[in-house]
Amino acid sequence: MKLSVCYIVKNEEKNLPLSLETVKDFADELIVVDTGSTDDTKKIALDAGATVLDFAWRDDFAAARNFALDHATGDWIVFPDADEGFLTPEKVRGKISEIDAMQPPIDAVMITRVNMDPETKKNQGNDRAVRLFRNTPEIRYQGRIHENITHPSGQLRLYHDDGKLTVYHTGYAESVGMEKTERNFRLLQQEISECGERPERYFELAGCYFDFGDYRKAMKYAILALDSSWQSAASRVPRFHIAIESMRRLDWPLEEQLALAEKALSEYPKQPEFYGERGMILCALGRLKEARASLCRALDIYEKKETPAKAETYFTEEAAETVRKRIQEIDALS
Repeated sequence: MKLSVCYIVKNEEKNLPLSLETVKDFADELIVVDTGSTDDTKKIALDAGATVLDFAWRDDFAAARNFALDHATGDWIVFPDADEGFLTPEKVRGKISEIDAMQPPIDAVMITRVNMDPETKKNQGNDRAVRLFRNTPEIRYQGRIHENITHPSGQLRLYHDDGKLTVYHTGYAESVGMEKTERNFRLLQQEISECGERPERYFELAGCYFDFGDYRKAMKYAILALDSSWQSAASRVPRFHIAIESMRRLDWPLEEQLALAEKALSEYPKQPEFYGERGMILCALGRLKEARASLCRALDIYEKKETPAKAETYFTEEAAETVRKRIQEIDALS
C-alpha cells in the first residue's frame, strides 16, 4: 500500500518543518504545492525530499488541492495543513492498513484535531476534519474556502478514527487568527456573489462574524446552521457554542439562552461545555441549586473523561477552572 502525503502551502517556513517531521516515516510520496511563497518554504520541502509544484493562486483552495491530487500516485492520500502534524505517527500506516481492509470499502477518514495556541500553549479544544481518503478519480475537493472532499454519488463512506490518527493544529493562534478570518470572509463573499448564500456556508459565516465581534450576525447564522436541513458530517457542537456565546455577549434573554443550552444537551448529553453553559445561565437566573448541580456535572464528565473520544469539545482545563470558581462562589452564598 502506497501513501501519498500532500500539502498546499504559502510562506509556511515556521510550521512546515515540524509537520514534515511527523509524516516522514510513513510517506511513500511527498507532494508540496506552493502557491507563491517568498520565504524558505520551497527549500524546506525540497530538502525533505518532496516533489515541489508551483500553482498560480486564484482564490480557490479546492483548485490548489485538486492540482496536488492530479500528481499523487498513492493508494491513499494524507492531506494535512502545514500547521498540523500527527501526534502518533508510528501508528498511522498500521491504522490506514486496517481501514483499507474494511468492507464495504471506506472512502475517507474523519480524524480528531487538537487545537493549540503555539504562543500560549493553551489547548483550545478539539474538532474533527477529514485528512485522509482513498485516491480515486471520483474523490475531489470542492469549495473556494473550507473546501471539502466530494464524491459524484453525493455519499462518502466515512470512517471515524478512534484516536490513532489524531493531529495537532496551531492555526488558531491569536497572532494569525484575524488575518485568516478576513481572508476566509473575503473568499466566502466571492463564492456567495457567484452561487448565492447556501446553507452549507451558514456556519462558516457565523464563525467569521463571531471573530469580527458582530455577535448578532454570528448568532443569526449559527442558528440558521442548526435549523438547516443541510447537515455535514461534522459535529453540531461548534454551532451550538457560537449561538449560545453570541447570545451571552448580546445580553440576550436568559430564558432563550437556557432553552438553547437545553437543546444542545438533549443532542449531546456527554458534553461538559453544555452543562457548564447551562449552569452559568441558571446562576444568572438566580436558580443556584440547579446551577450548582449542572456545573458539578460538567466537571464530573470532564474529570472522568466521559465525553466520547471522537467528540468535538471546547471544554478545556481553563474552562474547568472557571467552573470550579463559580461553584465556590455559589457555596459561599449558601
